[in-house]
Amino acid sequence: MTEVLADEQSSATPAETESFRPPPRGFASMMGAIGPGIVVTGSVIGSGELINTPVQAARFGFVLLWAVIISCVIKSFLQIEIGRHALVHNRTPFESFNALPGWRWRGTSWIGPVFVLGSVLTAASLAGILRATGGLLHSFVPLASAEGSSVDLWTLVVFLGVAALLWRGTYLSIEKVITALVGVFSLSVVVGLLLIQGTEYRITGQQILSGLTFSLGEQDVRFAAIAVVSLLGALGATGNELFMYPYWILEKGYGQHVGTSSDPGWLDRTRGWIRVLQIDVFVCTALATVTTLGYFLIGAAVFHGSDQRIGGDEIVNRLSAMYTNTYGAWSKNLFLVGALCTLLSTLIVGTAAFARMWRDMFVSLGWLSVENEQASRACLRAVQITYLTAFLAITLFAGNSPEQLVIFGQYVSGLFGTPMLMVVICWIAFRTDRRVRMGWMTAIVLVLSVVILVTCVVGVVLTQFLGKT
Repeated sequence: MTEVLADEQSSATPAETESFRPPPRGFASMMGAIGPGIVVTGSVIGSGELINTPVQAARFGFVLLWAVIISCVIKSFLQIEIGRHALVHNRTPFESFNALPGWRWRGTSWIGPVFVLGSVLTAASLAGILRATGGLLHSFVPLASAEGSSVDLWTLVVFLGVAALLWRGTYLSIEKVITALVGVFSLSVVVGLLLIQGTEYRITGQQILSGLTFSLGEQDVRFAAIAVVSLLGALGATGNELFMYPYWILEKGYGQHVGTSSDPGWLDRTRGWIRVLQIDVFVCTALATVTTLGYFLIGAAVFHGSDQRIGGDEIVNRLSAMYTNTYGAWSKNLFLVGALCTLLSTLIVGTAAFARMWRDMFVSLGWLSVENEQASRACLRAVQITYLTAFLAITLFAGNSPEQLVIFGQYVSGLFGTPMLMVVICWIAFRTDRRVRMGWMTAIVLVLSVVILVTCVVGVVLTQFLGKT
């Protein structure tokens, strides 16, 4: 399977394709070797951070800050362990999950196909992102006299542009594009968060403390519960991103770099590359957390308690009020450029990752040969085009409320995908090679993080149905 996943790196140099490579030494060298975490950041940060987070902040104010922090930070332990297992054993998710006990079909554990089929519903968030991107570009340059038709035209342009970018499908090209996009939108929100402190919307310590009480607020708790589940499914490394992280790990070459356990020096190389992976996840978590908190705090400070409607085709343009209401009209372009980078990064990475997930399943079921590189590449392209076409059809015929598509997809992820995958990751984490397995303190934190997340999901779902705080 490694050969199939690496087929997109045919442009790599001989030094990049050798069977193993010693890990980098020193923090600067390690930072130069990261990348999969940046790609994950580009995937998760667009819909959840840019759209869902400000929408929920506008509705509920600072009260759900606790859910934002938990969603961003606590899943990093899960991300490390699924990445560690992939790196150590050079396995894709399906190869790892196929070792789990239980019913299997054509040698494939039921868990993988069930997760893949369930994730189809979560892809609704990407359809919302496609529409929101079209609406954002319409606000820059209207292409028709009628607003709806102009948004439709821009949505088609975005569809064609992303399809063309993904046609080549190489990991290295995706990483370069996403790194640039992540850098722009991260910088834009940090600047915005600093500037707001000099305005009438200044964020106080009391407001922040009010969001750390694990409360659902005084509004209808059922809607607050839905918001929490959607945030748990939207922010940080969600179920989809956790599932897909091993693909980026393998395509980056980490699994090849360590070699096999029979190679001399395997243990030292593996430990060294695990340290690189841990830094990769730390950077991913830090970027996602800072950006998410920025959007949430600014959204709560500016929108909560106001009568401004956030939604529709021009949702991103309306969200620019987070900046223009505080810093003036000059800041609108700063926000929109960052927002465009945010949305494009999520659309590109999300579509590419779904394609890899389906390809992995086809290989596991025996419907695709691991040795047929041409068929593998054709499979990626076919799935990517299928997803993008479905997104386009949904946005053209399912109305003009991209925020509803985003929140729906992320609610399903928070309710189904993330909890399911957490349990699976715990299972495989305790079956990683003992010599490089997590320590007992990490194991405690991992299990505790799963308990906390499951408790949050169960608690808010019960609250949603019972209507009690």
